[in-house]
Amino acid sequence: MRFPAGSSRGLILLIAAGMVGTLVTLEWYFDFDFSLGIFYIFPVMIAATVFTRWQIFLAAILCAYTRGLFTADETHLEHALRFCMATIAYTGCGLWIYQIADSRRNVLKHYSRIRYEQRMRRHAQEQLRLLAESSPAAILTVDCDGKIVAANRAAETLLQPEDILLGQGIGRYMQVFQDALLLPSGLGEVSTTAAAWARRGDGTLVPTTTWFSIYGEGRSRHLAAIVVDTSNEVREREYAQFEQIASHDRILASAVSHEIRNLCSAIFVVASNLGRSSSISSDPDFIALKNLAAGLRDLASVDLRKQTRATLAAVPLRELAEEFRVIIEQDWKDIGGEFEWKAPAHIAVRANRQGLMQTLLNLSQNSLRAVEHSAEKRLIIETIAQGSSVRLRICDTGRGIKDAKHLFQPFRSEADGSGLGLYVSRAIIESFGGELRYEPTETGCCFVMTLQAAGDDAASVDNTETGETYA
Repeated sequence: MRFPAGSSRGLILLIAAGMVGTLVTLEWYFDFDFSLGIFYIFPVMIAATVFTRWQIFLAAILCAYTRGLFTADETHLEHALRFCMATIAYTGCGLWIYQIADSRRNVLKHYSRIRYEQRMRRHAQEQLRLLAESSPAAILTVDCDGKIVAANRAAETLLQPEDILLGQGIGRYMQVFQDALLLPSGLGEVSTTAAAWARRGDGTLVPTTTWFSIYGEGRSRHLAAIVVDTSNEVREREYAQFEQIASHDRILASAVSHEIRNLCSAIFVVASNLGRSSSISSDPDFIALKNLAAGLRDLASVDLRKQTRATLAAVPLRELAEEFRVIIEQDWKDIGGEFEWKAPAHIAVRANRQGLMQTLLNLSQNSLRAVEHSAEKRLIIETIAQGSSVRLRICDTGRGIKDAKHLFQPFRSEADGSGLGLYVSRAIIESFGGELRYEPTETGCCFVMTLQAAGDDAASVDNTETGETYA
């Protein structure tokens, strides 16, 4: 039977007091010719299991004094000496029992702590094992010889679904891990990430992203890795890039066709004027020139935007601003510049997210080159909601533009690149039903992008000018 701590202490003290009372009663009642002083040591020893050191000393004094009350025929010196010797003996025995009890308590406490830590460690190991086994990512541990010593179910499914993976050489499946184990041990612990190809047991290659670390020295040197199959991500990224390039090619071709049609129309006007005012109207070369212009006009009359469907969706500007910041912020920090775009969380525009991001990146790169030698290097994007439209005002503190007359014309000779950046950017924004224009300012350069606000009930956007319907 176990007692609570308080009741157990009270019971022990009651037993010790009862023993002292019993000894006093026996000595008083029977009036022995001999002393029972040796028995007074037992209540002190019992009380020492719950007393402190000072309490043991006081209990020893009390028992030594009580023993001396029933000892007759002693001088004062003998009585004092016997009292001192009894006190020392009782205190020594009490402290000995106290030390034994305290050591026992410490051992039990330490044992309980070890048992608790073992239970928690087993629980944590079980949780880690369940986490590793249920993880969709492959988890591997490789020893210093390049042998796989631990692998979860996902690793077996990824690398060797038909056979046992443990004990196999990692170089057979992922050479990057085998090469990493050959790194000098003087580098210490290595933690990094890498994109690499993994070879399955049947020889097929799989694109992966890995996070691995190398730890330990000598024979205890190990590599722990997490491997994720990125086949779907690579496929989706490549398809998205292909669709984006194809879409922008169609936009560019349509815009160039529009410019060619304008030039052909001008040629026909000049040709008609020449035919009415001169005698070359019947000249075969003049007629051939008109036919060539007509053929060029017919060739450029195909509006590719009418034959394609561009998917538009609601693009939250807050999310776009955060993604845009991640992409360009480091470039501006490298030149000591600042970028600021505070986009309200409730504003969204109807556009193609990739096309809008490409246009913003093109404008930011232009601004980055423009402010490189300026004293103040800043790019600020303001968001202005105006009814059913949203304006993005992109301004920098660069050197500005001297002549904006031919700013959006293709193949400009004074452009830094091919001269198609702003031309294509405007075509992309116009394909959303929006507008991109230059806004003159006293300092720097400023472009204004006007887009349609994304309404809750807008299921599609109908472009009446080009006959397009965006789902």
